[in-house]
This record gives sequence, structure tokens and C-alpha cells, in this order.
Amino acid sequence: MKITTEPRDDHQMKVVAEFEASDLDKFKQQAARRIASKAKIPGFRPGKAPYDVISRLYGEPTIEEEAIELMVEKVYPDVLTEAKIEPAAPGTLEDIQKEDPLKFTFVVPMEPTVELGNYQEIRKEYKPKPVTAKQVDEFIQRLRRTYATAEPVERPAEKDDLVYVKVDATLLKPTGDDKAEILKDTPLQLVIGETDPEENDYPYPGFGDNLIGLSANDEKTIKYTYPKDTKFEKLRGKAVEFHVLLQNVKKLTLPALDDEFAKMFGEYEKFEDLKAAIKTQIEMRQNGEYDQEYYTDVIEEMLKRATVKYPPQVLEHEMEHVVENVTHDLEHQKMELDVYLKTLKKEKDEWMESDVKPAARKRLERMLLLQELSKKENVQVEKEELQSEIGAILGEMQDGSDPKKMEKQLKNKNVANALTMEAVSRVMDRKVYERLKMIATGQAAAAAAEDKPAAKKTTKKTEKITETVADTGTEKPSKPKKTKSASAAPVSTEESQEKK
Repeated sequence: MKITTEPRDDHQMKVVAEFEASDLDKFKQQAARRIASKAKIPGFRPGKAPYDVISRLYGEPTIEEEAIELMVEKVYPDVLTEAKIEPAAPGTLEDIQKEDPLKFTFVVPMEPTVELGNYQEIRKEYKPKPVTAKQVDEFIQRLRRTYATAEPVERPAEKDDLVYVKVDATLLKPTGDDKAEILKDTPLQLVIGETDPEENDYPYPGFGDNLIGLSANDEKTIKYTYPKDTKFEKLRGKAVEFHVLLQNVKKLTLPALDDEFAKMFGEYEKFEDLKAAIKTQIEMRQNGEYDQEYYTDVIEEMLKRATVKYPPQVLEHEMEHVVENVTHDLEHQKMELDVYLKTLKKEKDEWMESDVKPAARKRLERMLLLQELSKKENVQVEKEELQSEIGAILGEMQDGSDPKKMEKQLKNKNVANALTMEAVSRVMDRKVYERLKMIATGQAAAAAAEDKPAAKKTTKKTEKITETVADTGTEKPSKPKKTKSASAAPVSTEESQEKK
């Protein structure tokens, strides 16, 4: 066997394998037996008809085609080994030359490669905003309103009153497919002056201020132009007229901010304890949002400096994951994909190209980048870290679960392996992002300048864990896919459909 290789621009390898024409003869004998085993030939038991009978009945071209398929199945793994190729997806039999020498031309998707570039030079200050006393006070105020008593009053509405209204909303200058009527007799209740920390005020921030001074049964017309960055996409930059009927006004009596108020939430004896817990909660949410934005920016900068290559099959595989995830999310909303596409006014092919493909590419390149970073920076999962994380996951699982049932589940090898891999994934994620932060803030460079310790030896156990986490999740095929142009039909290996 003679092997020649030629890289392609799409990160696939063209591999030409040459054989003696006589090498095909032994496979023709196998092919004839395979054909005979599937056929009912008078006078012969299944699979026992001689070659010349099969040749006379089915013809040499049929036997030859079957022989080529058998040969490809047998030699393809040897071709990959000889060429020293680890495929990322099933290869394709692109061409067959039946003359002497016999030539098989395969196109093999290569494993993704990542060159990180000068990522060590990336710098971005890590400075989340501290939680302010105002934020804590506003949160406590909303809690007070949740437990407030509401008493109807015969007076105009004031700040901090609870009001009930009915709203009509009309788009002033509808265009295209816009419907002029947005709301019709829609009931709303709101506390005048209250704002949502997530900026989810409805129908827009400050709407309630327009109701100050109105009494029961009063009406008012309000005009508002939505900013271009509003979360309501169809209303961006558009003017809307609201017609409001105020139905009634209630005065809120708020509970006192004392220890008794804290005890309403079960686990707090002192008001200061509740206040501290609220601050911690806000801090966790706020820091989480900051981290997401921070790491997104750093990774985007890394991608600009990096060179990420992968074959189209790997991207297609990731697109399948995106579709699976979208479909799963829609199922929770009791919506089918076809209905969702109608709301987008897109055909599936258009949606795959305009929405799914960019999302899949972004996710894939991000994943490959972080995997390479973990290798480059020697990020490892230690045994103690793994055990600690497994304990944390078990604690989560025990919450509200039947202990005996869970114990039985954990005896299942597959469940135990899944638990371990989840723990590994969590620890790896934390450590990779922490390392990313150290690099971007300059801490890694400073530490390296101060001290250059010898490289840490990798234990077999840790090495195995790291390799598993670094895997792209694409199965390594042993057989190529067939193409329409090929006269022979090699057996294909299907890609995995694991949920990411």
C-alpha cells in the first residue's frame, strides 16, 4: 500500500491509497459469498453457490462493486494509521480509480487545531462594582411592599401608592406588518415610584409617575417614544400612545424594619443579619453578571489573536447541538420548532444559515479556545478538588430527594460516571476561568517573573481526567462515508448526538 496526502483549505486531508489491482481479487471472492448468502439460488444452500454461478447471475460489475466496499471497510483504518491521521468525523470516499494501480481517494476531516497567539499579553482590569447601600435599601423596600397591607383611599394617587389601571396602547405610526393596537383593556397593577432592579419595568420605566394626582375613574392619555435599545424589539424607536383608566388607589402600610421583620423570612433573628444576607445576594448576582461580561470580552480578544481551524463536519455537528438545545427550550414553552420559525418569519434553511450557524461557530470556537488554553496553561483537576465537587453535587441532589432512591441510583455505574464527569467539568470550568483572569489582569505574568518553578508532573489519574475534559466530544470514526459520486459504498460511521 502506498499513501500520499495533501492538505485542503477546509481543514480536511486528501488521502490517496494505492493498491495492486490483484489485491481486489480476494475481496471479490468474499463479495461473491456475501451476495450468495443474501440470494435464493436454486440448487444451492444460502452462501454456497460457486463464484462462476454468482458471476453469471449478477455480473462481474456487481461483484466488483461489493468487493470494493468490502476492501474499503478493511483498508480504511490501515490508511488512517499509515497516514498518521486522527479524524474528527467520518471520512468520505471521493474517488475510485480501478486501473492498475487501484486507487482510493479519501477526504478525511482533521482534528480541530488552535494556535493561541500572544494571549499572554491580553490585559483587562478586573473590577466589579461594589454593592451600594442604596441597592440594599431598595431591595429591602421591595420586600416591605411584598408584605405590606393595602387599604383603599378616596384621594388622588401619590408616590408609593398601589394603583390598579386598565390600559389601551396604540402604535402611532405603524409600518410594514406592525399592528396599530398593542394593548386593549389590559389590567395592570403597580406601585408608583417603584423600579425593578432588572430593568423590567412595564410598560416602560417611569410609567407610574404619570398617574400621580389621578383619582378613581380618572382617565389620561400618555405618549411615549421607546429608545432604540429597548428590550421590546418591535417597539425600538417607535412612538406609542397609552390611554389609561385608573380604577382604584390603595395606600400601602409597610412593616417596620426591625428584628420581627427579619424573622418573617425564617432563618434570621436580627434585622442586620437579613440586611447582610441581602447584600451578599445582590453581590453574587451583580458579580455573576460582571463575570459573564468580563470573560466574554477577554475570550473575544483571545479569539482575535488566535487561529482556530476545524473541518465543516465539526461545525455541522455543533449546529445539530444548537438545534437540539433550541428545540429542548421550546418544548418547555410548549412550542414546536415549526411554530417558532413562523414567528421569526423564516424558513428552516434560512434560519440555520442566519441564526444557528453563527451561534454554533461562536460556541465551537470558544470551546476549542478554552480547551487549548487549559492544555497550554497546564490546568488540572486534583483528586481533592474532584472529591469536594462530587460532595457538593450530592448535596444538591439530596435536597428534596429520597435518600434511599438516590443511594440506589448512585450504585449504577453510568450514573456514577456521569456524576464524576459533571464534577470534573465544573472544576475545570472554574479553574480555566480563574487562570484566564490571572492572565488578563497580569497576575500570571507577575507570578512567573517572581518565581519559575519546575513544571508539575502530571499523574496518570489527572492526565486521564484532563484528556477527557479536553475532548471535543466528536467520535473518531474508523470508516468513511460514501458519496454519490463513488461507485463503491463504504460503510459510514454516524456522528454522536450527545447533548452539550
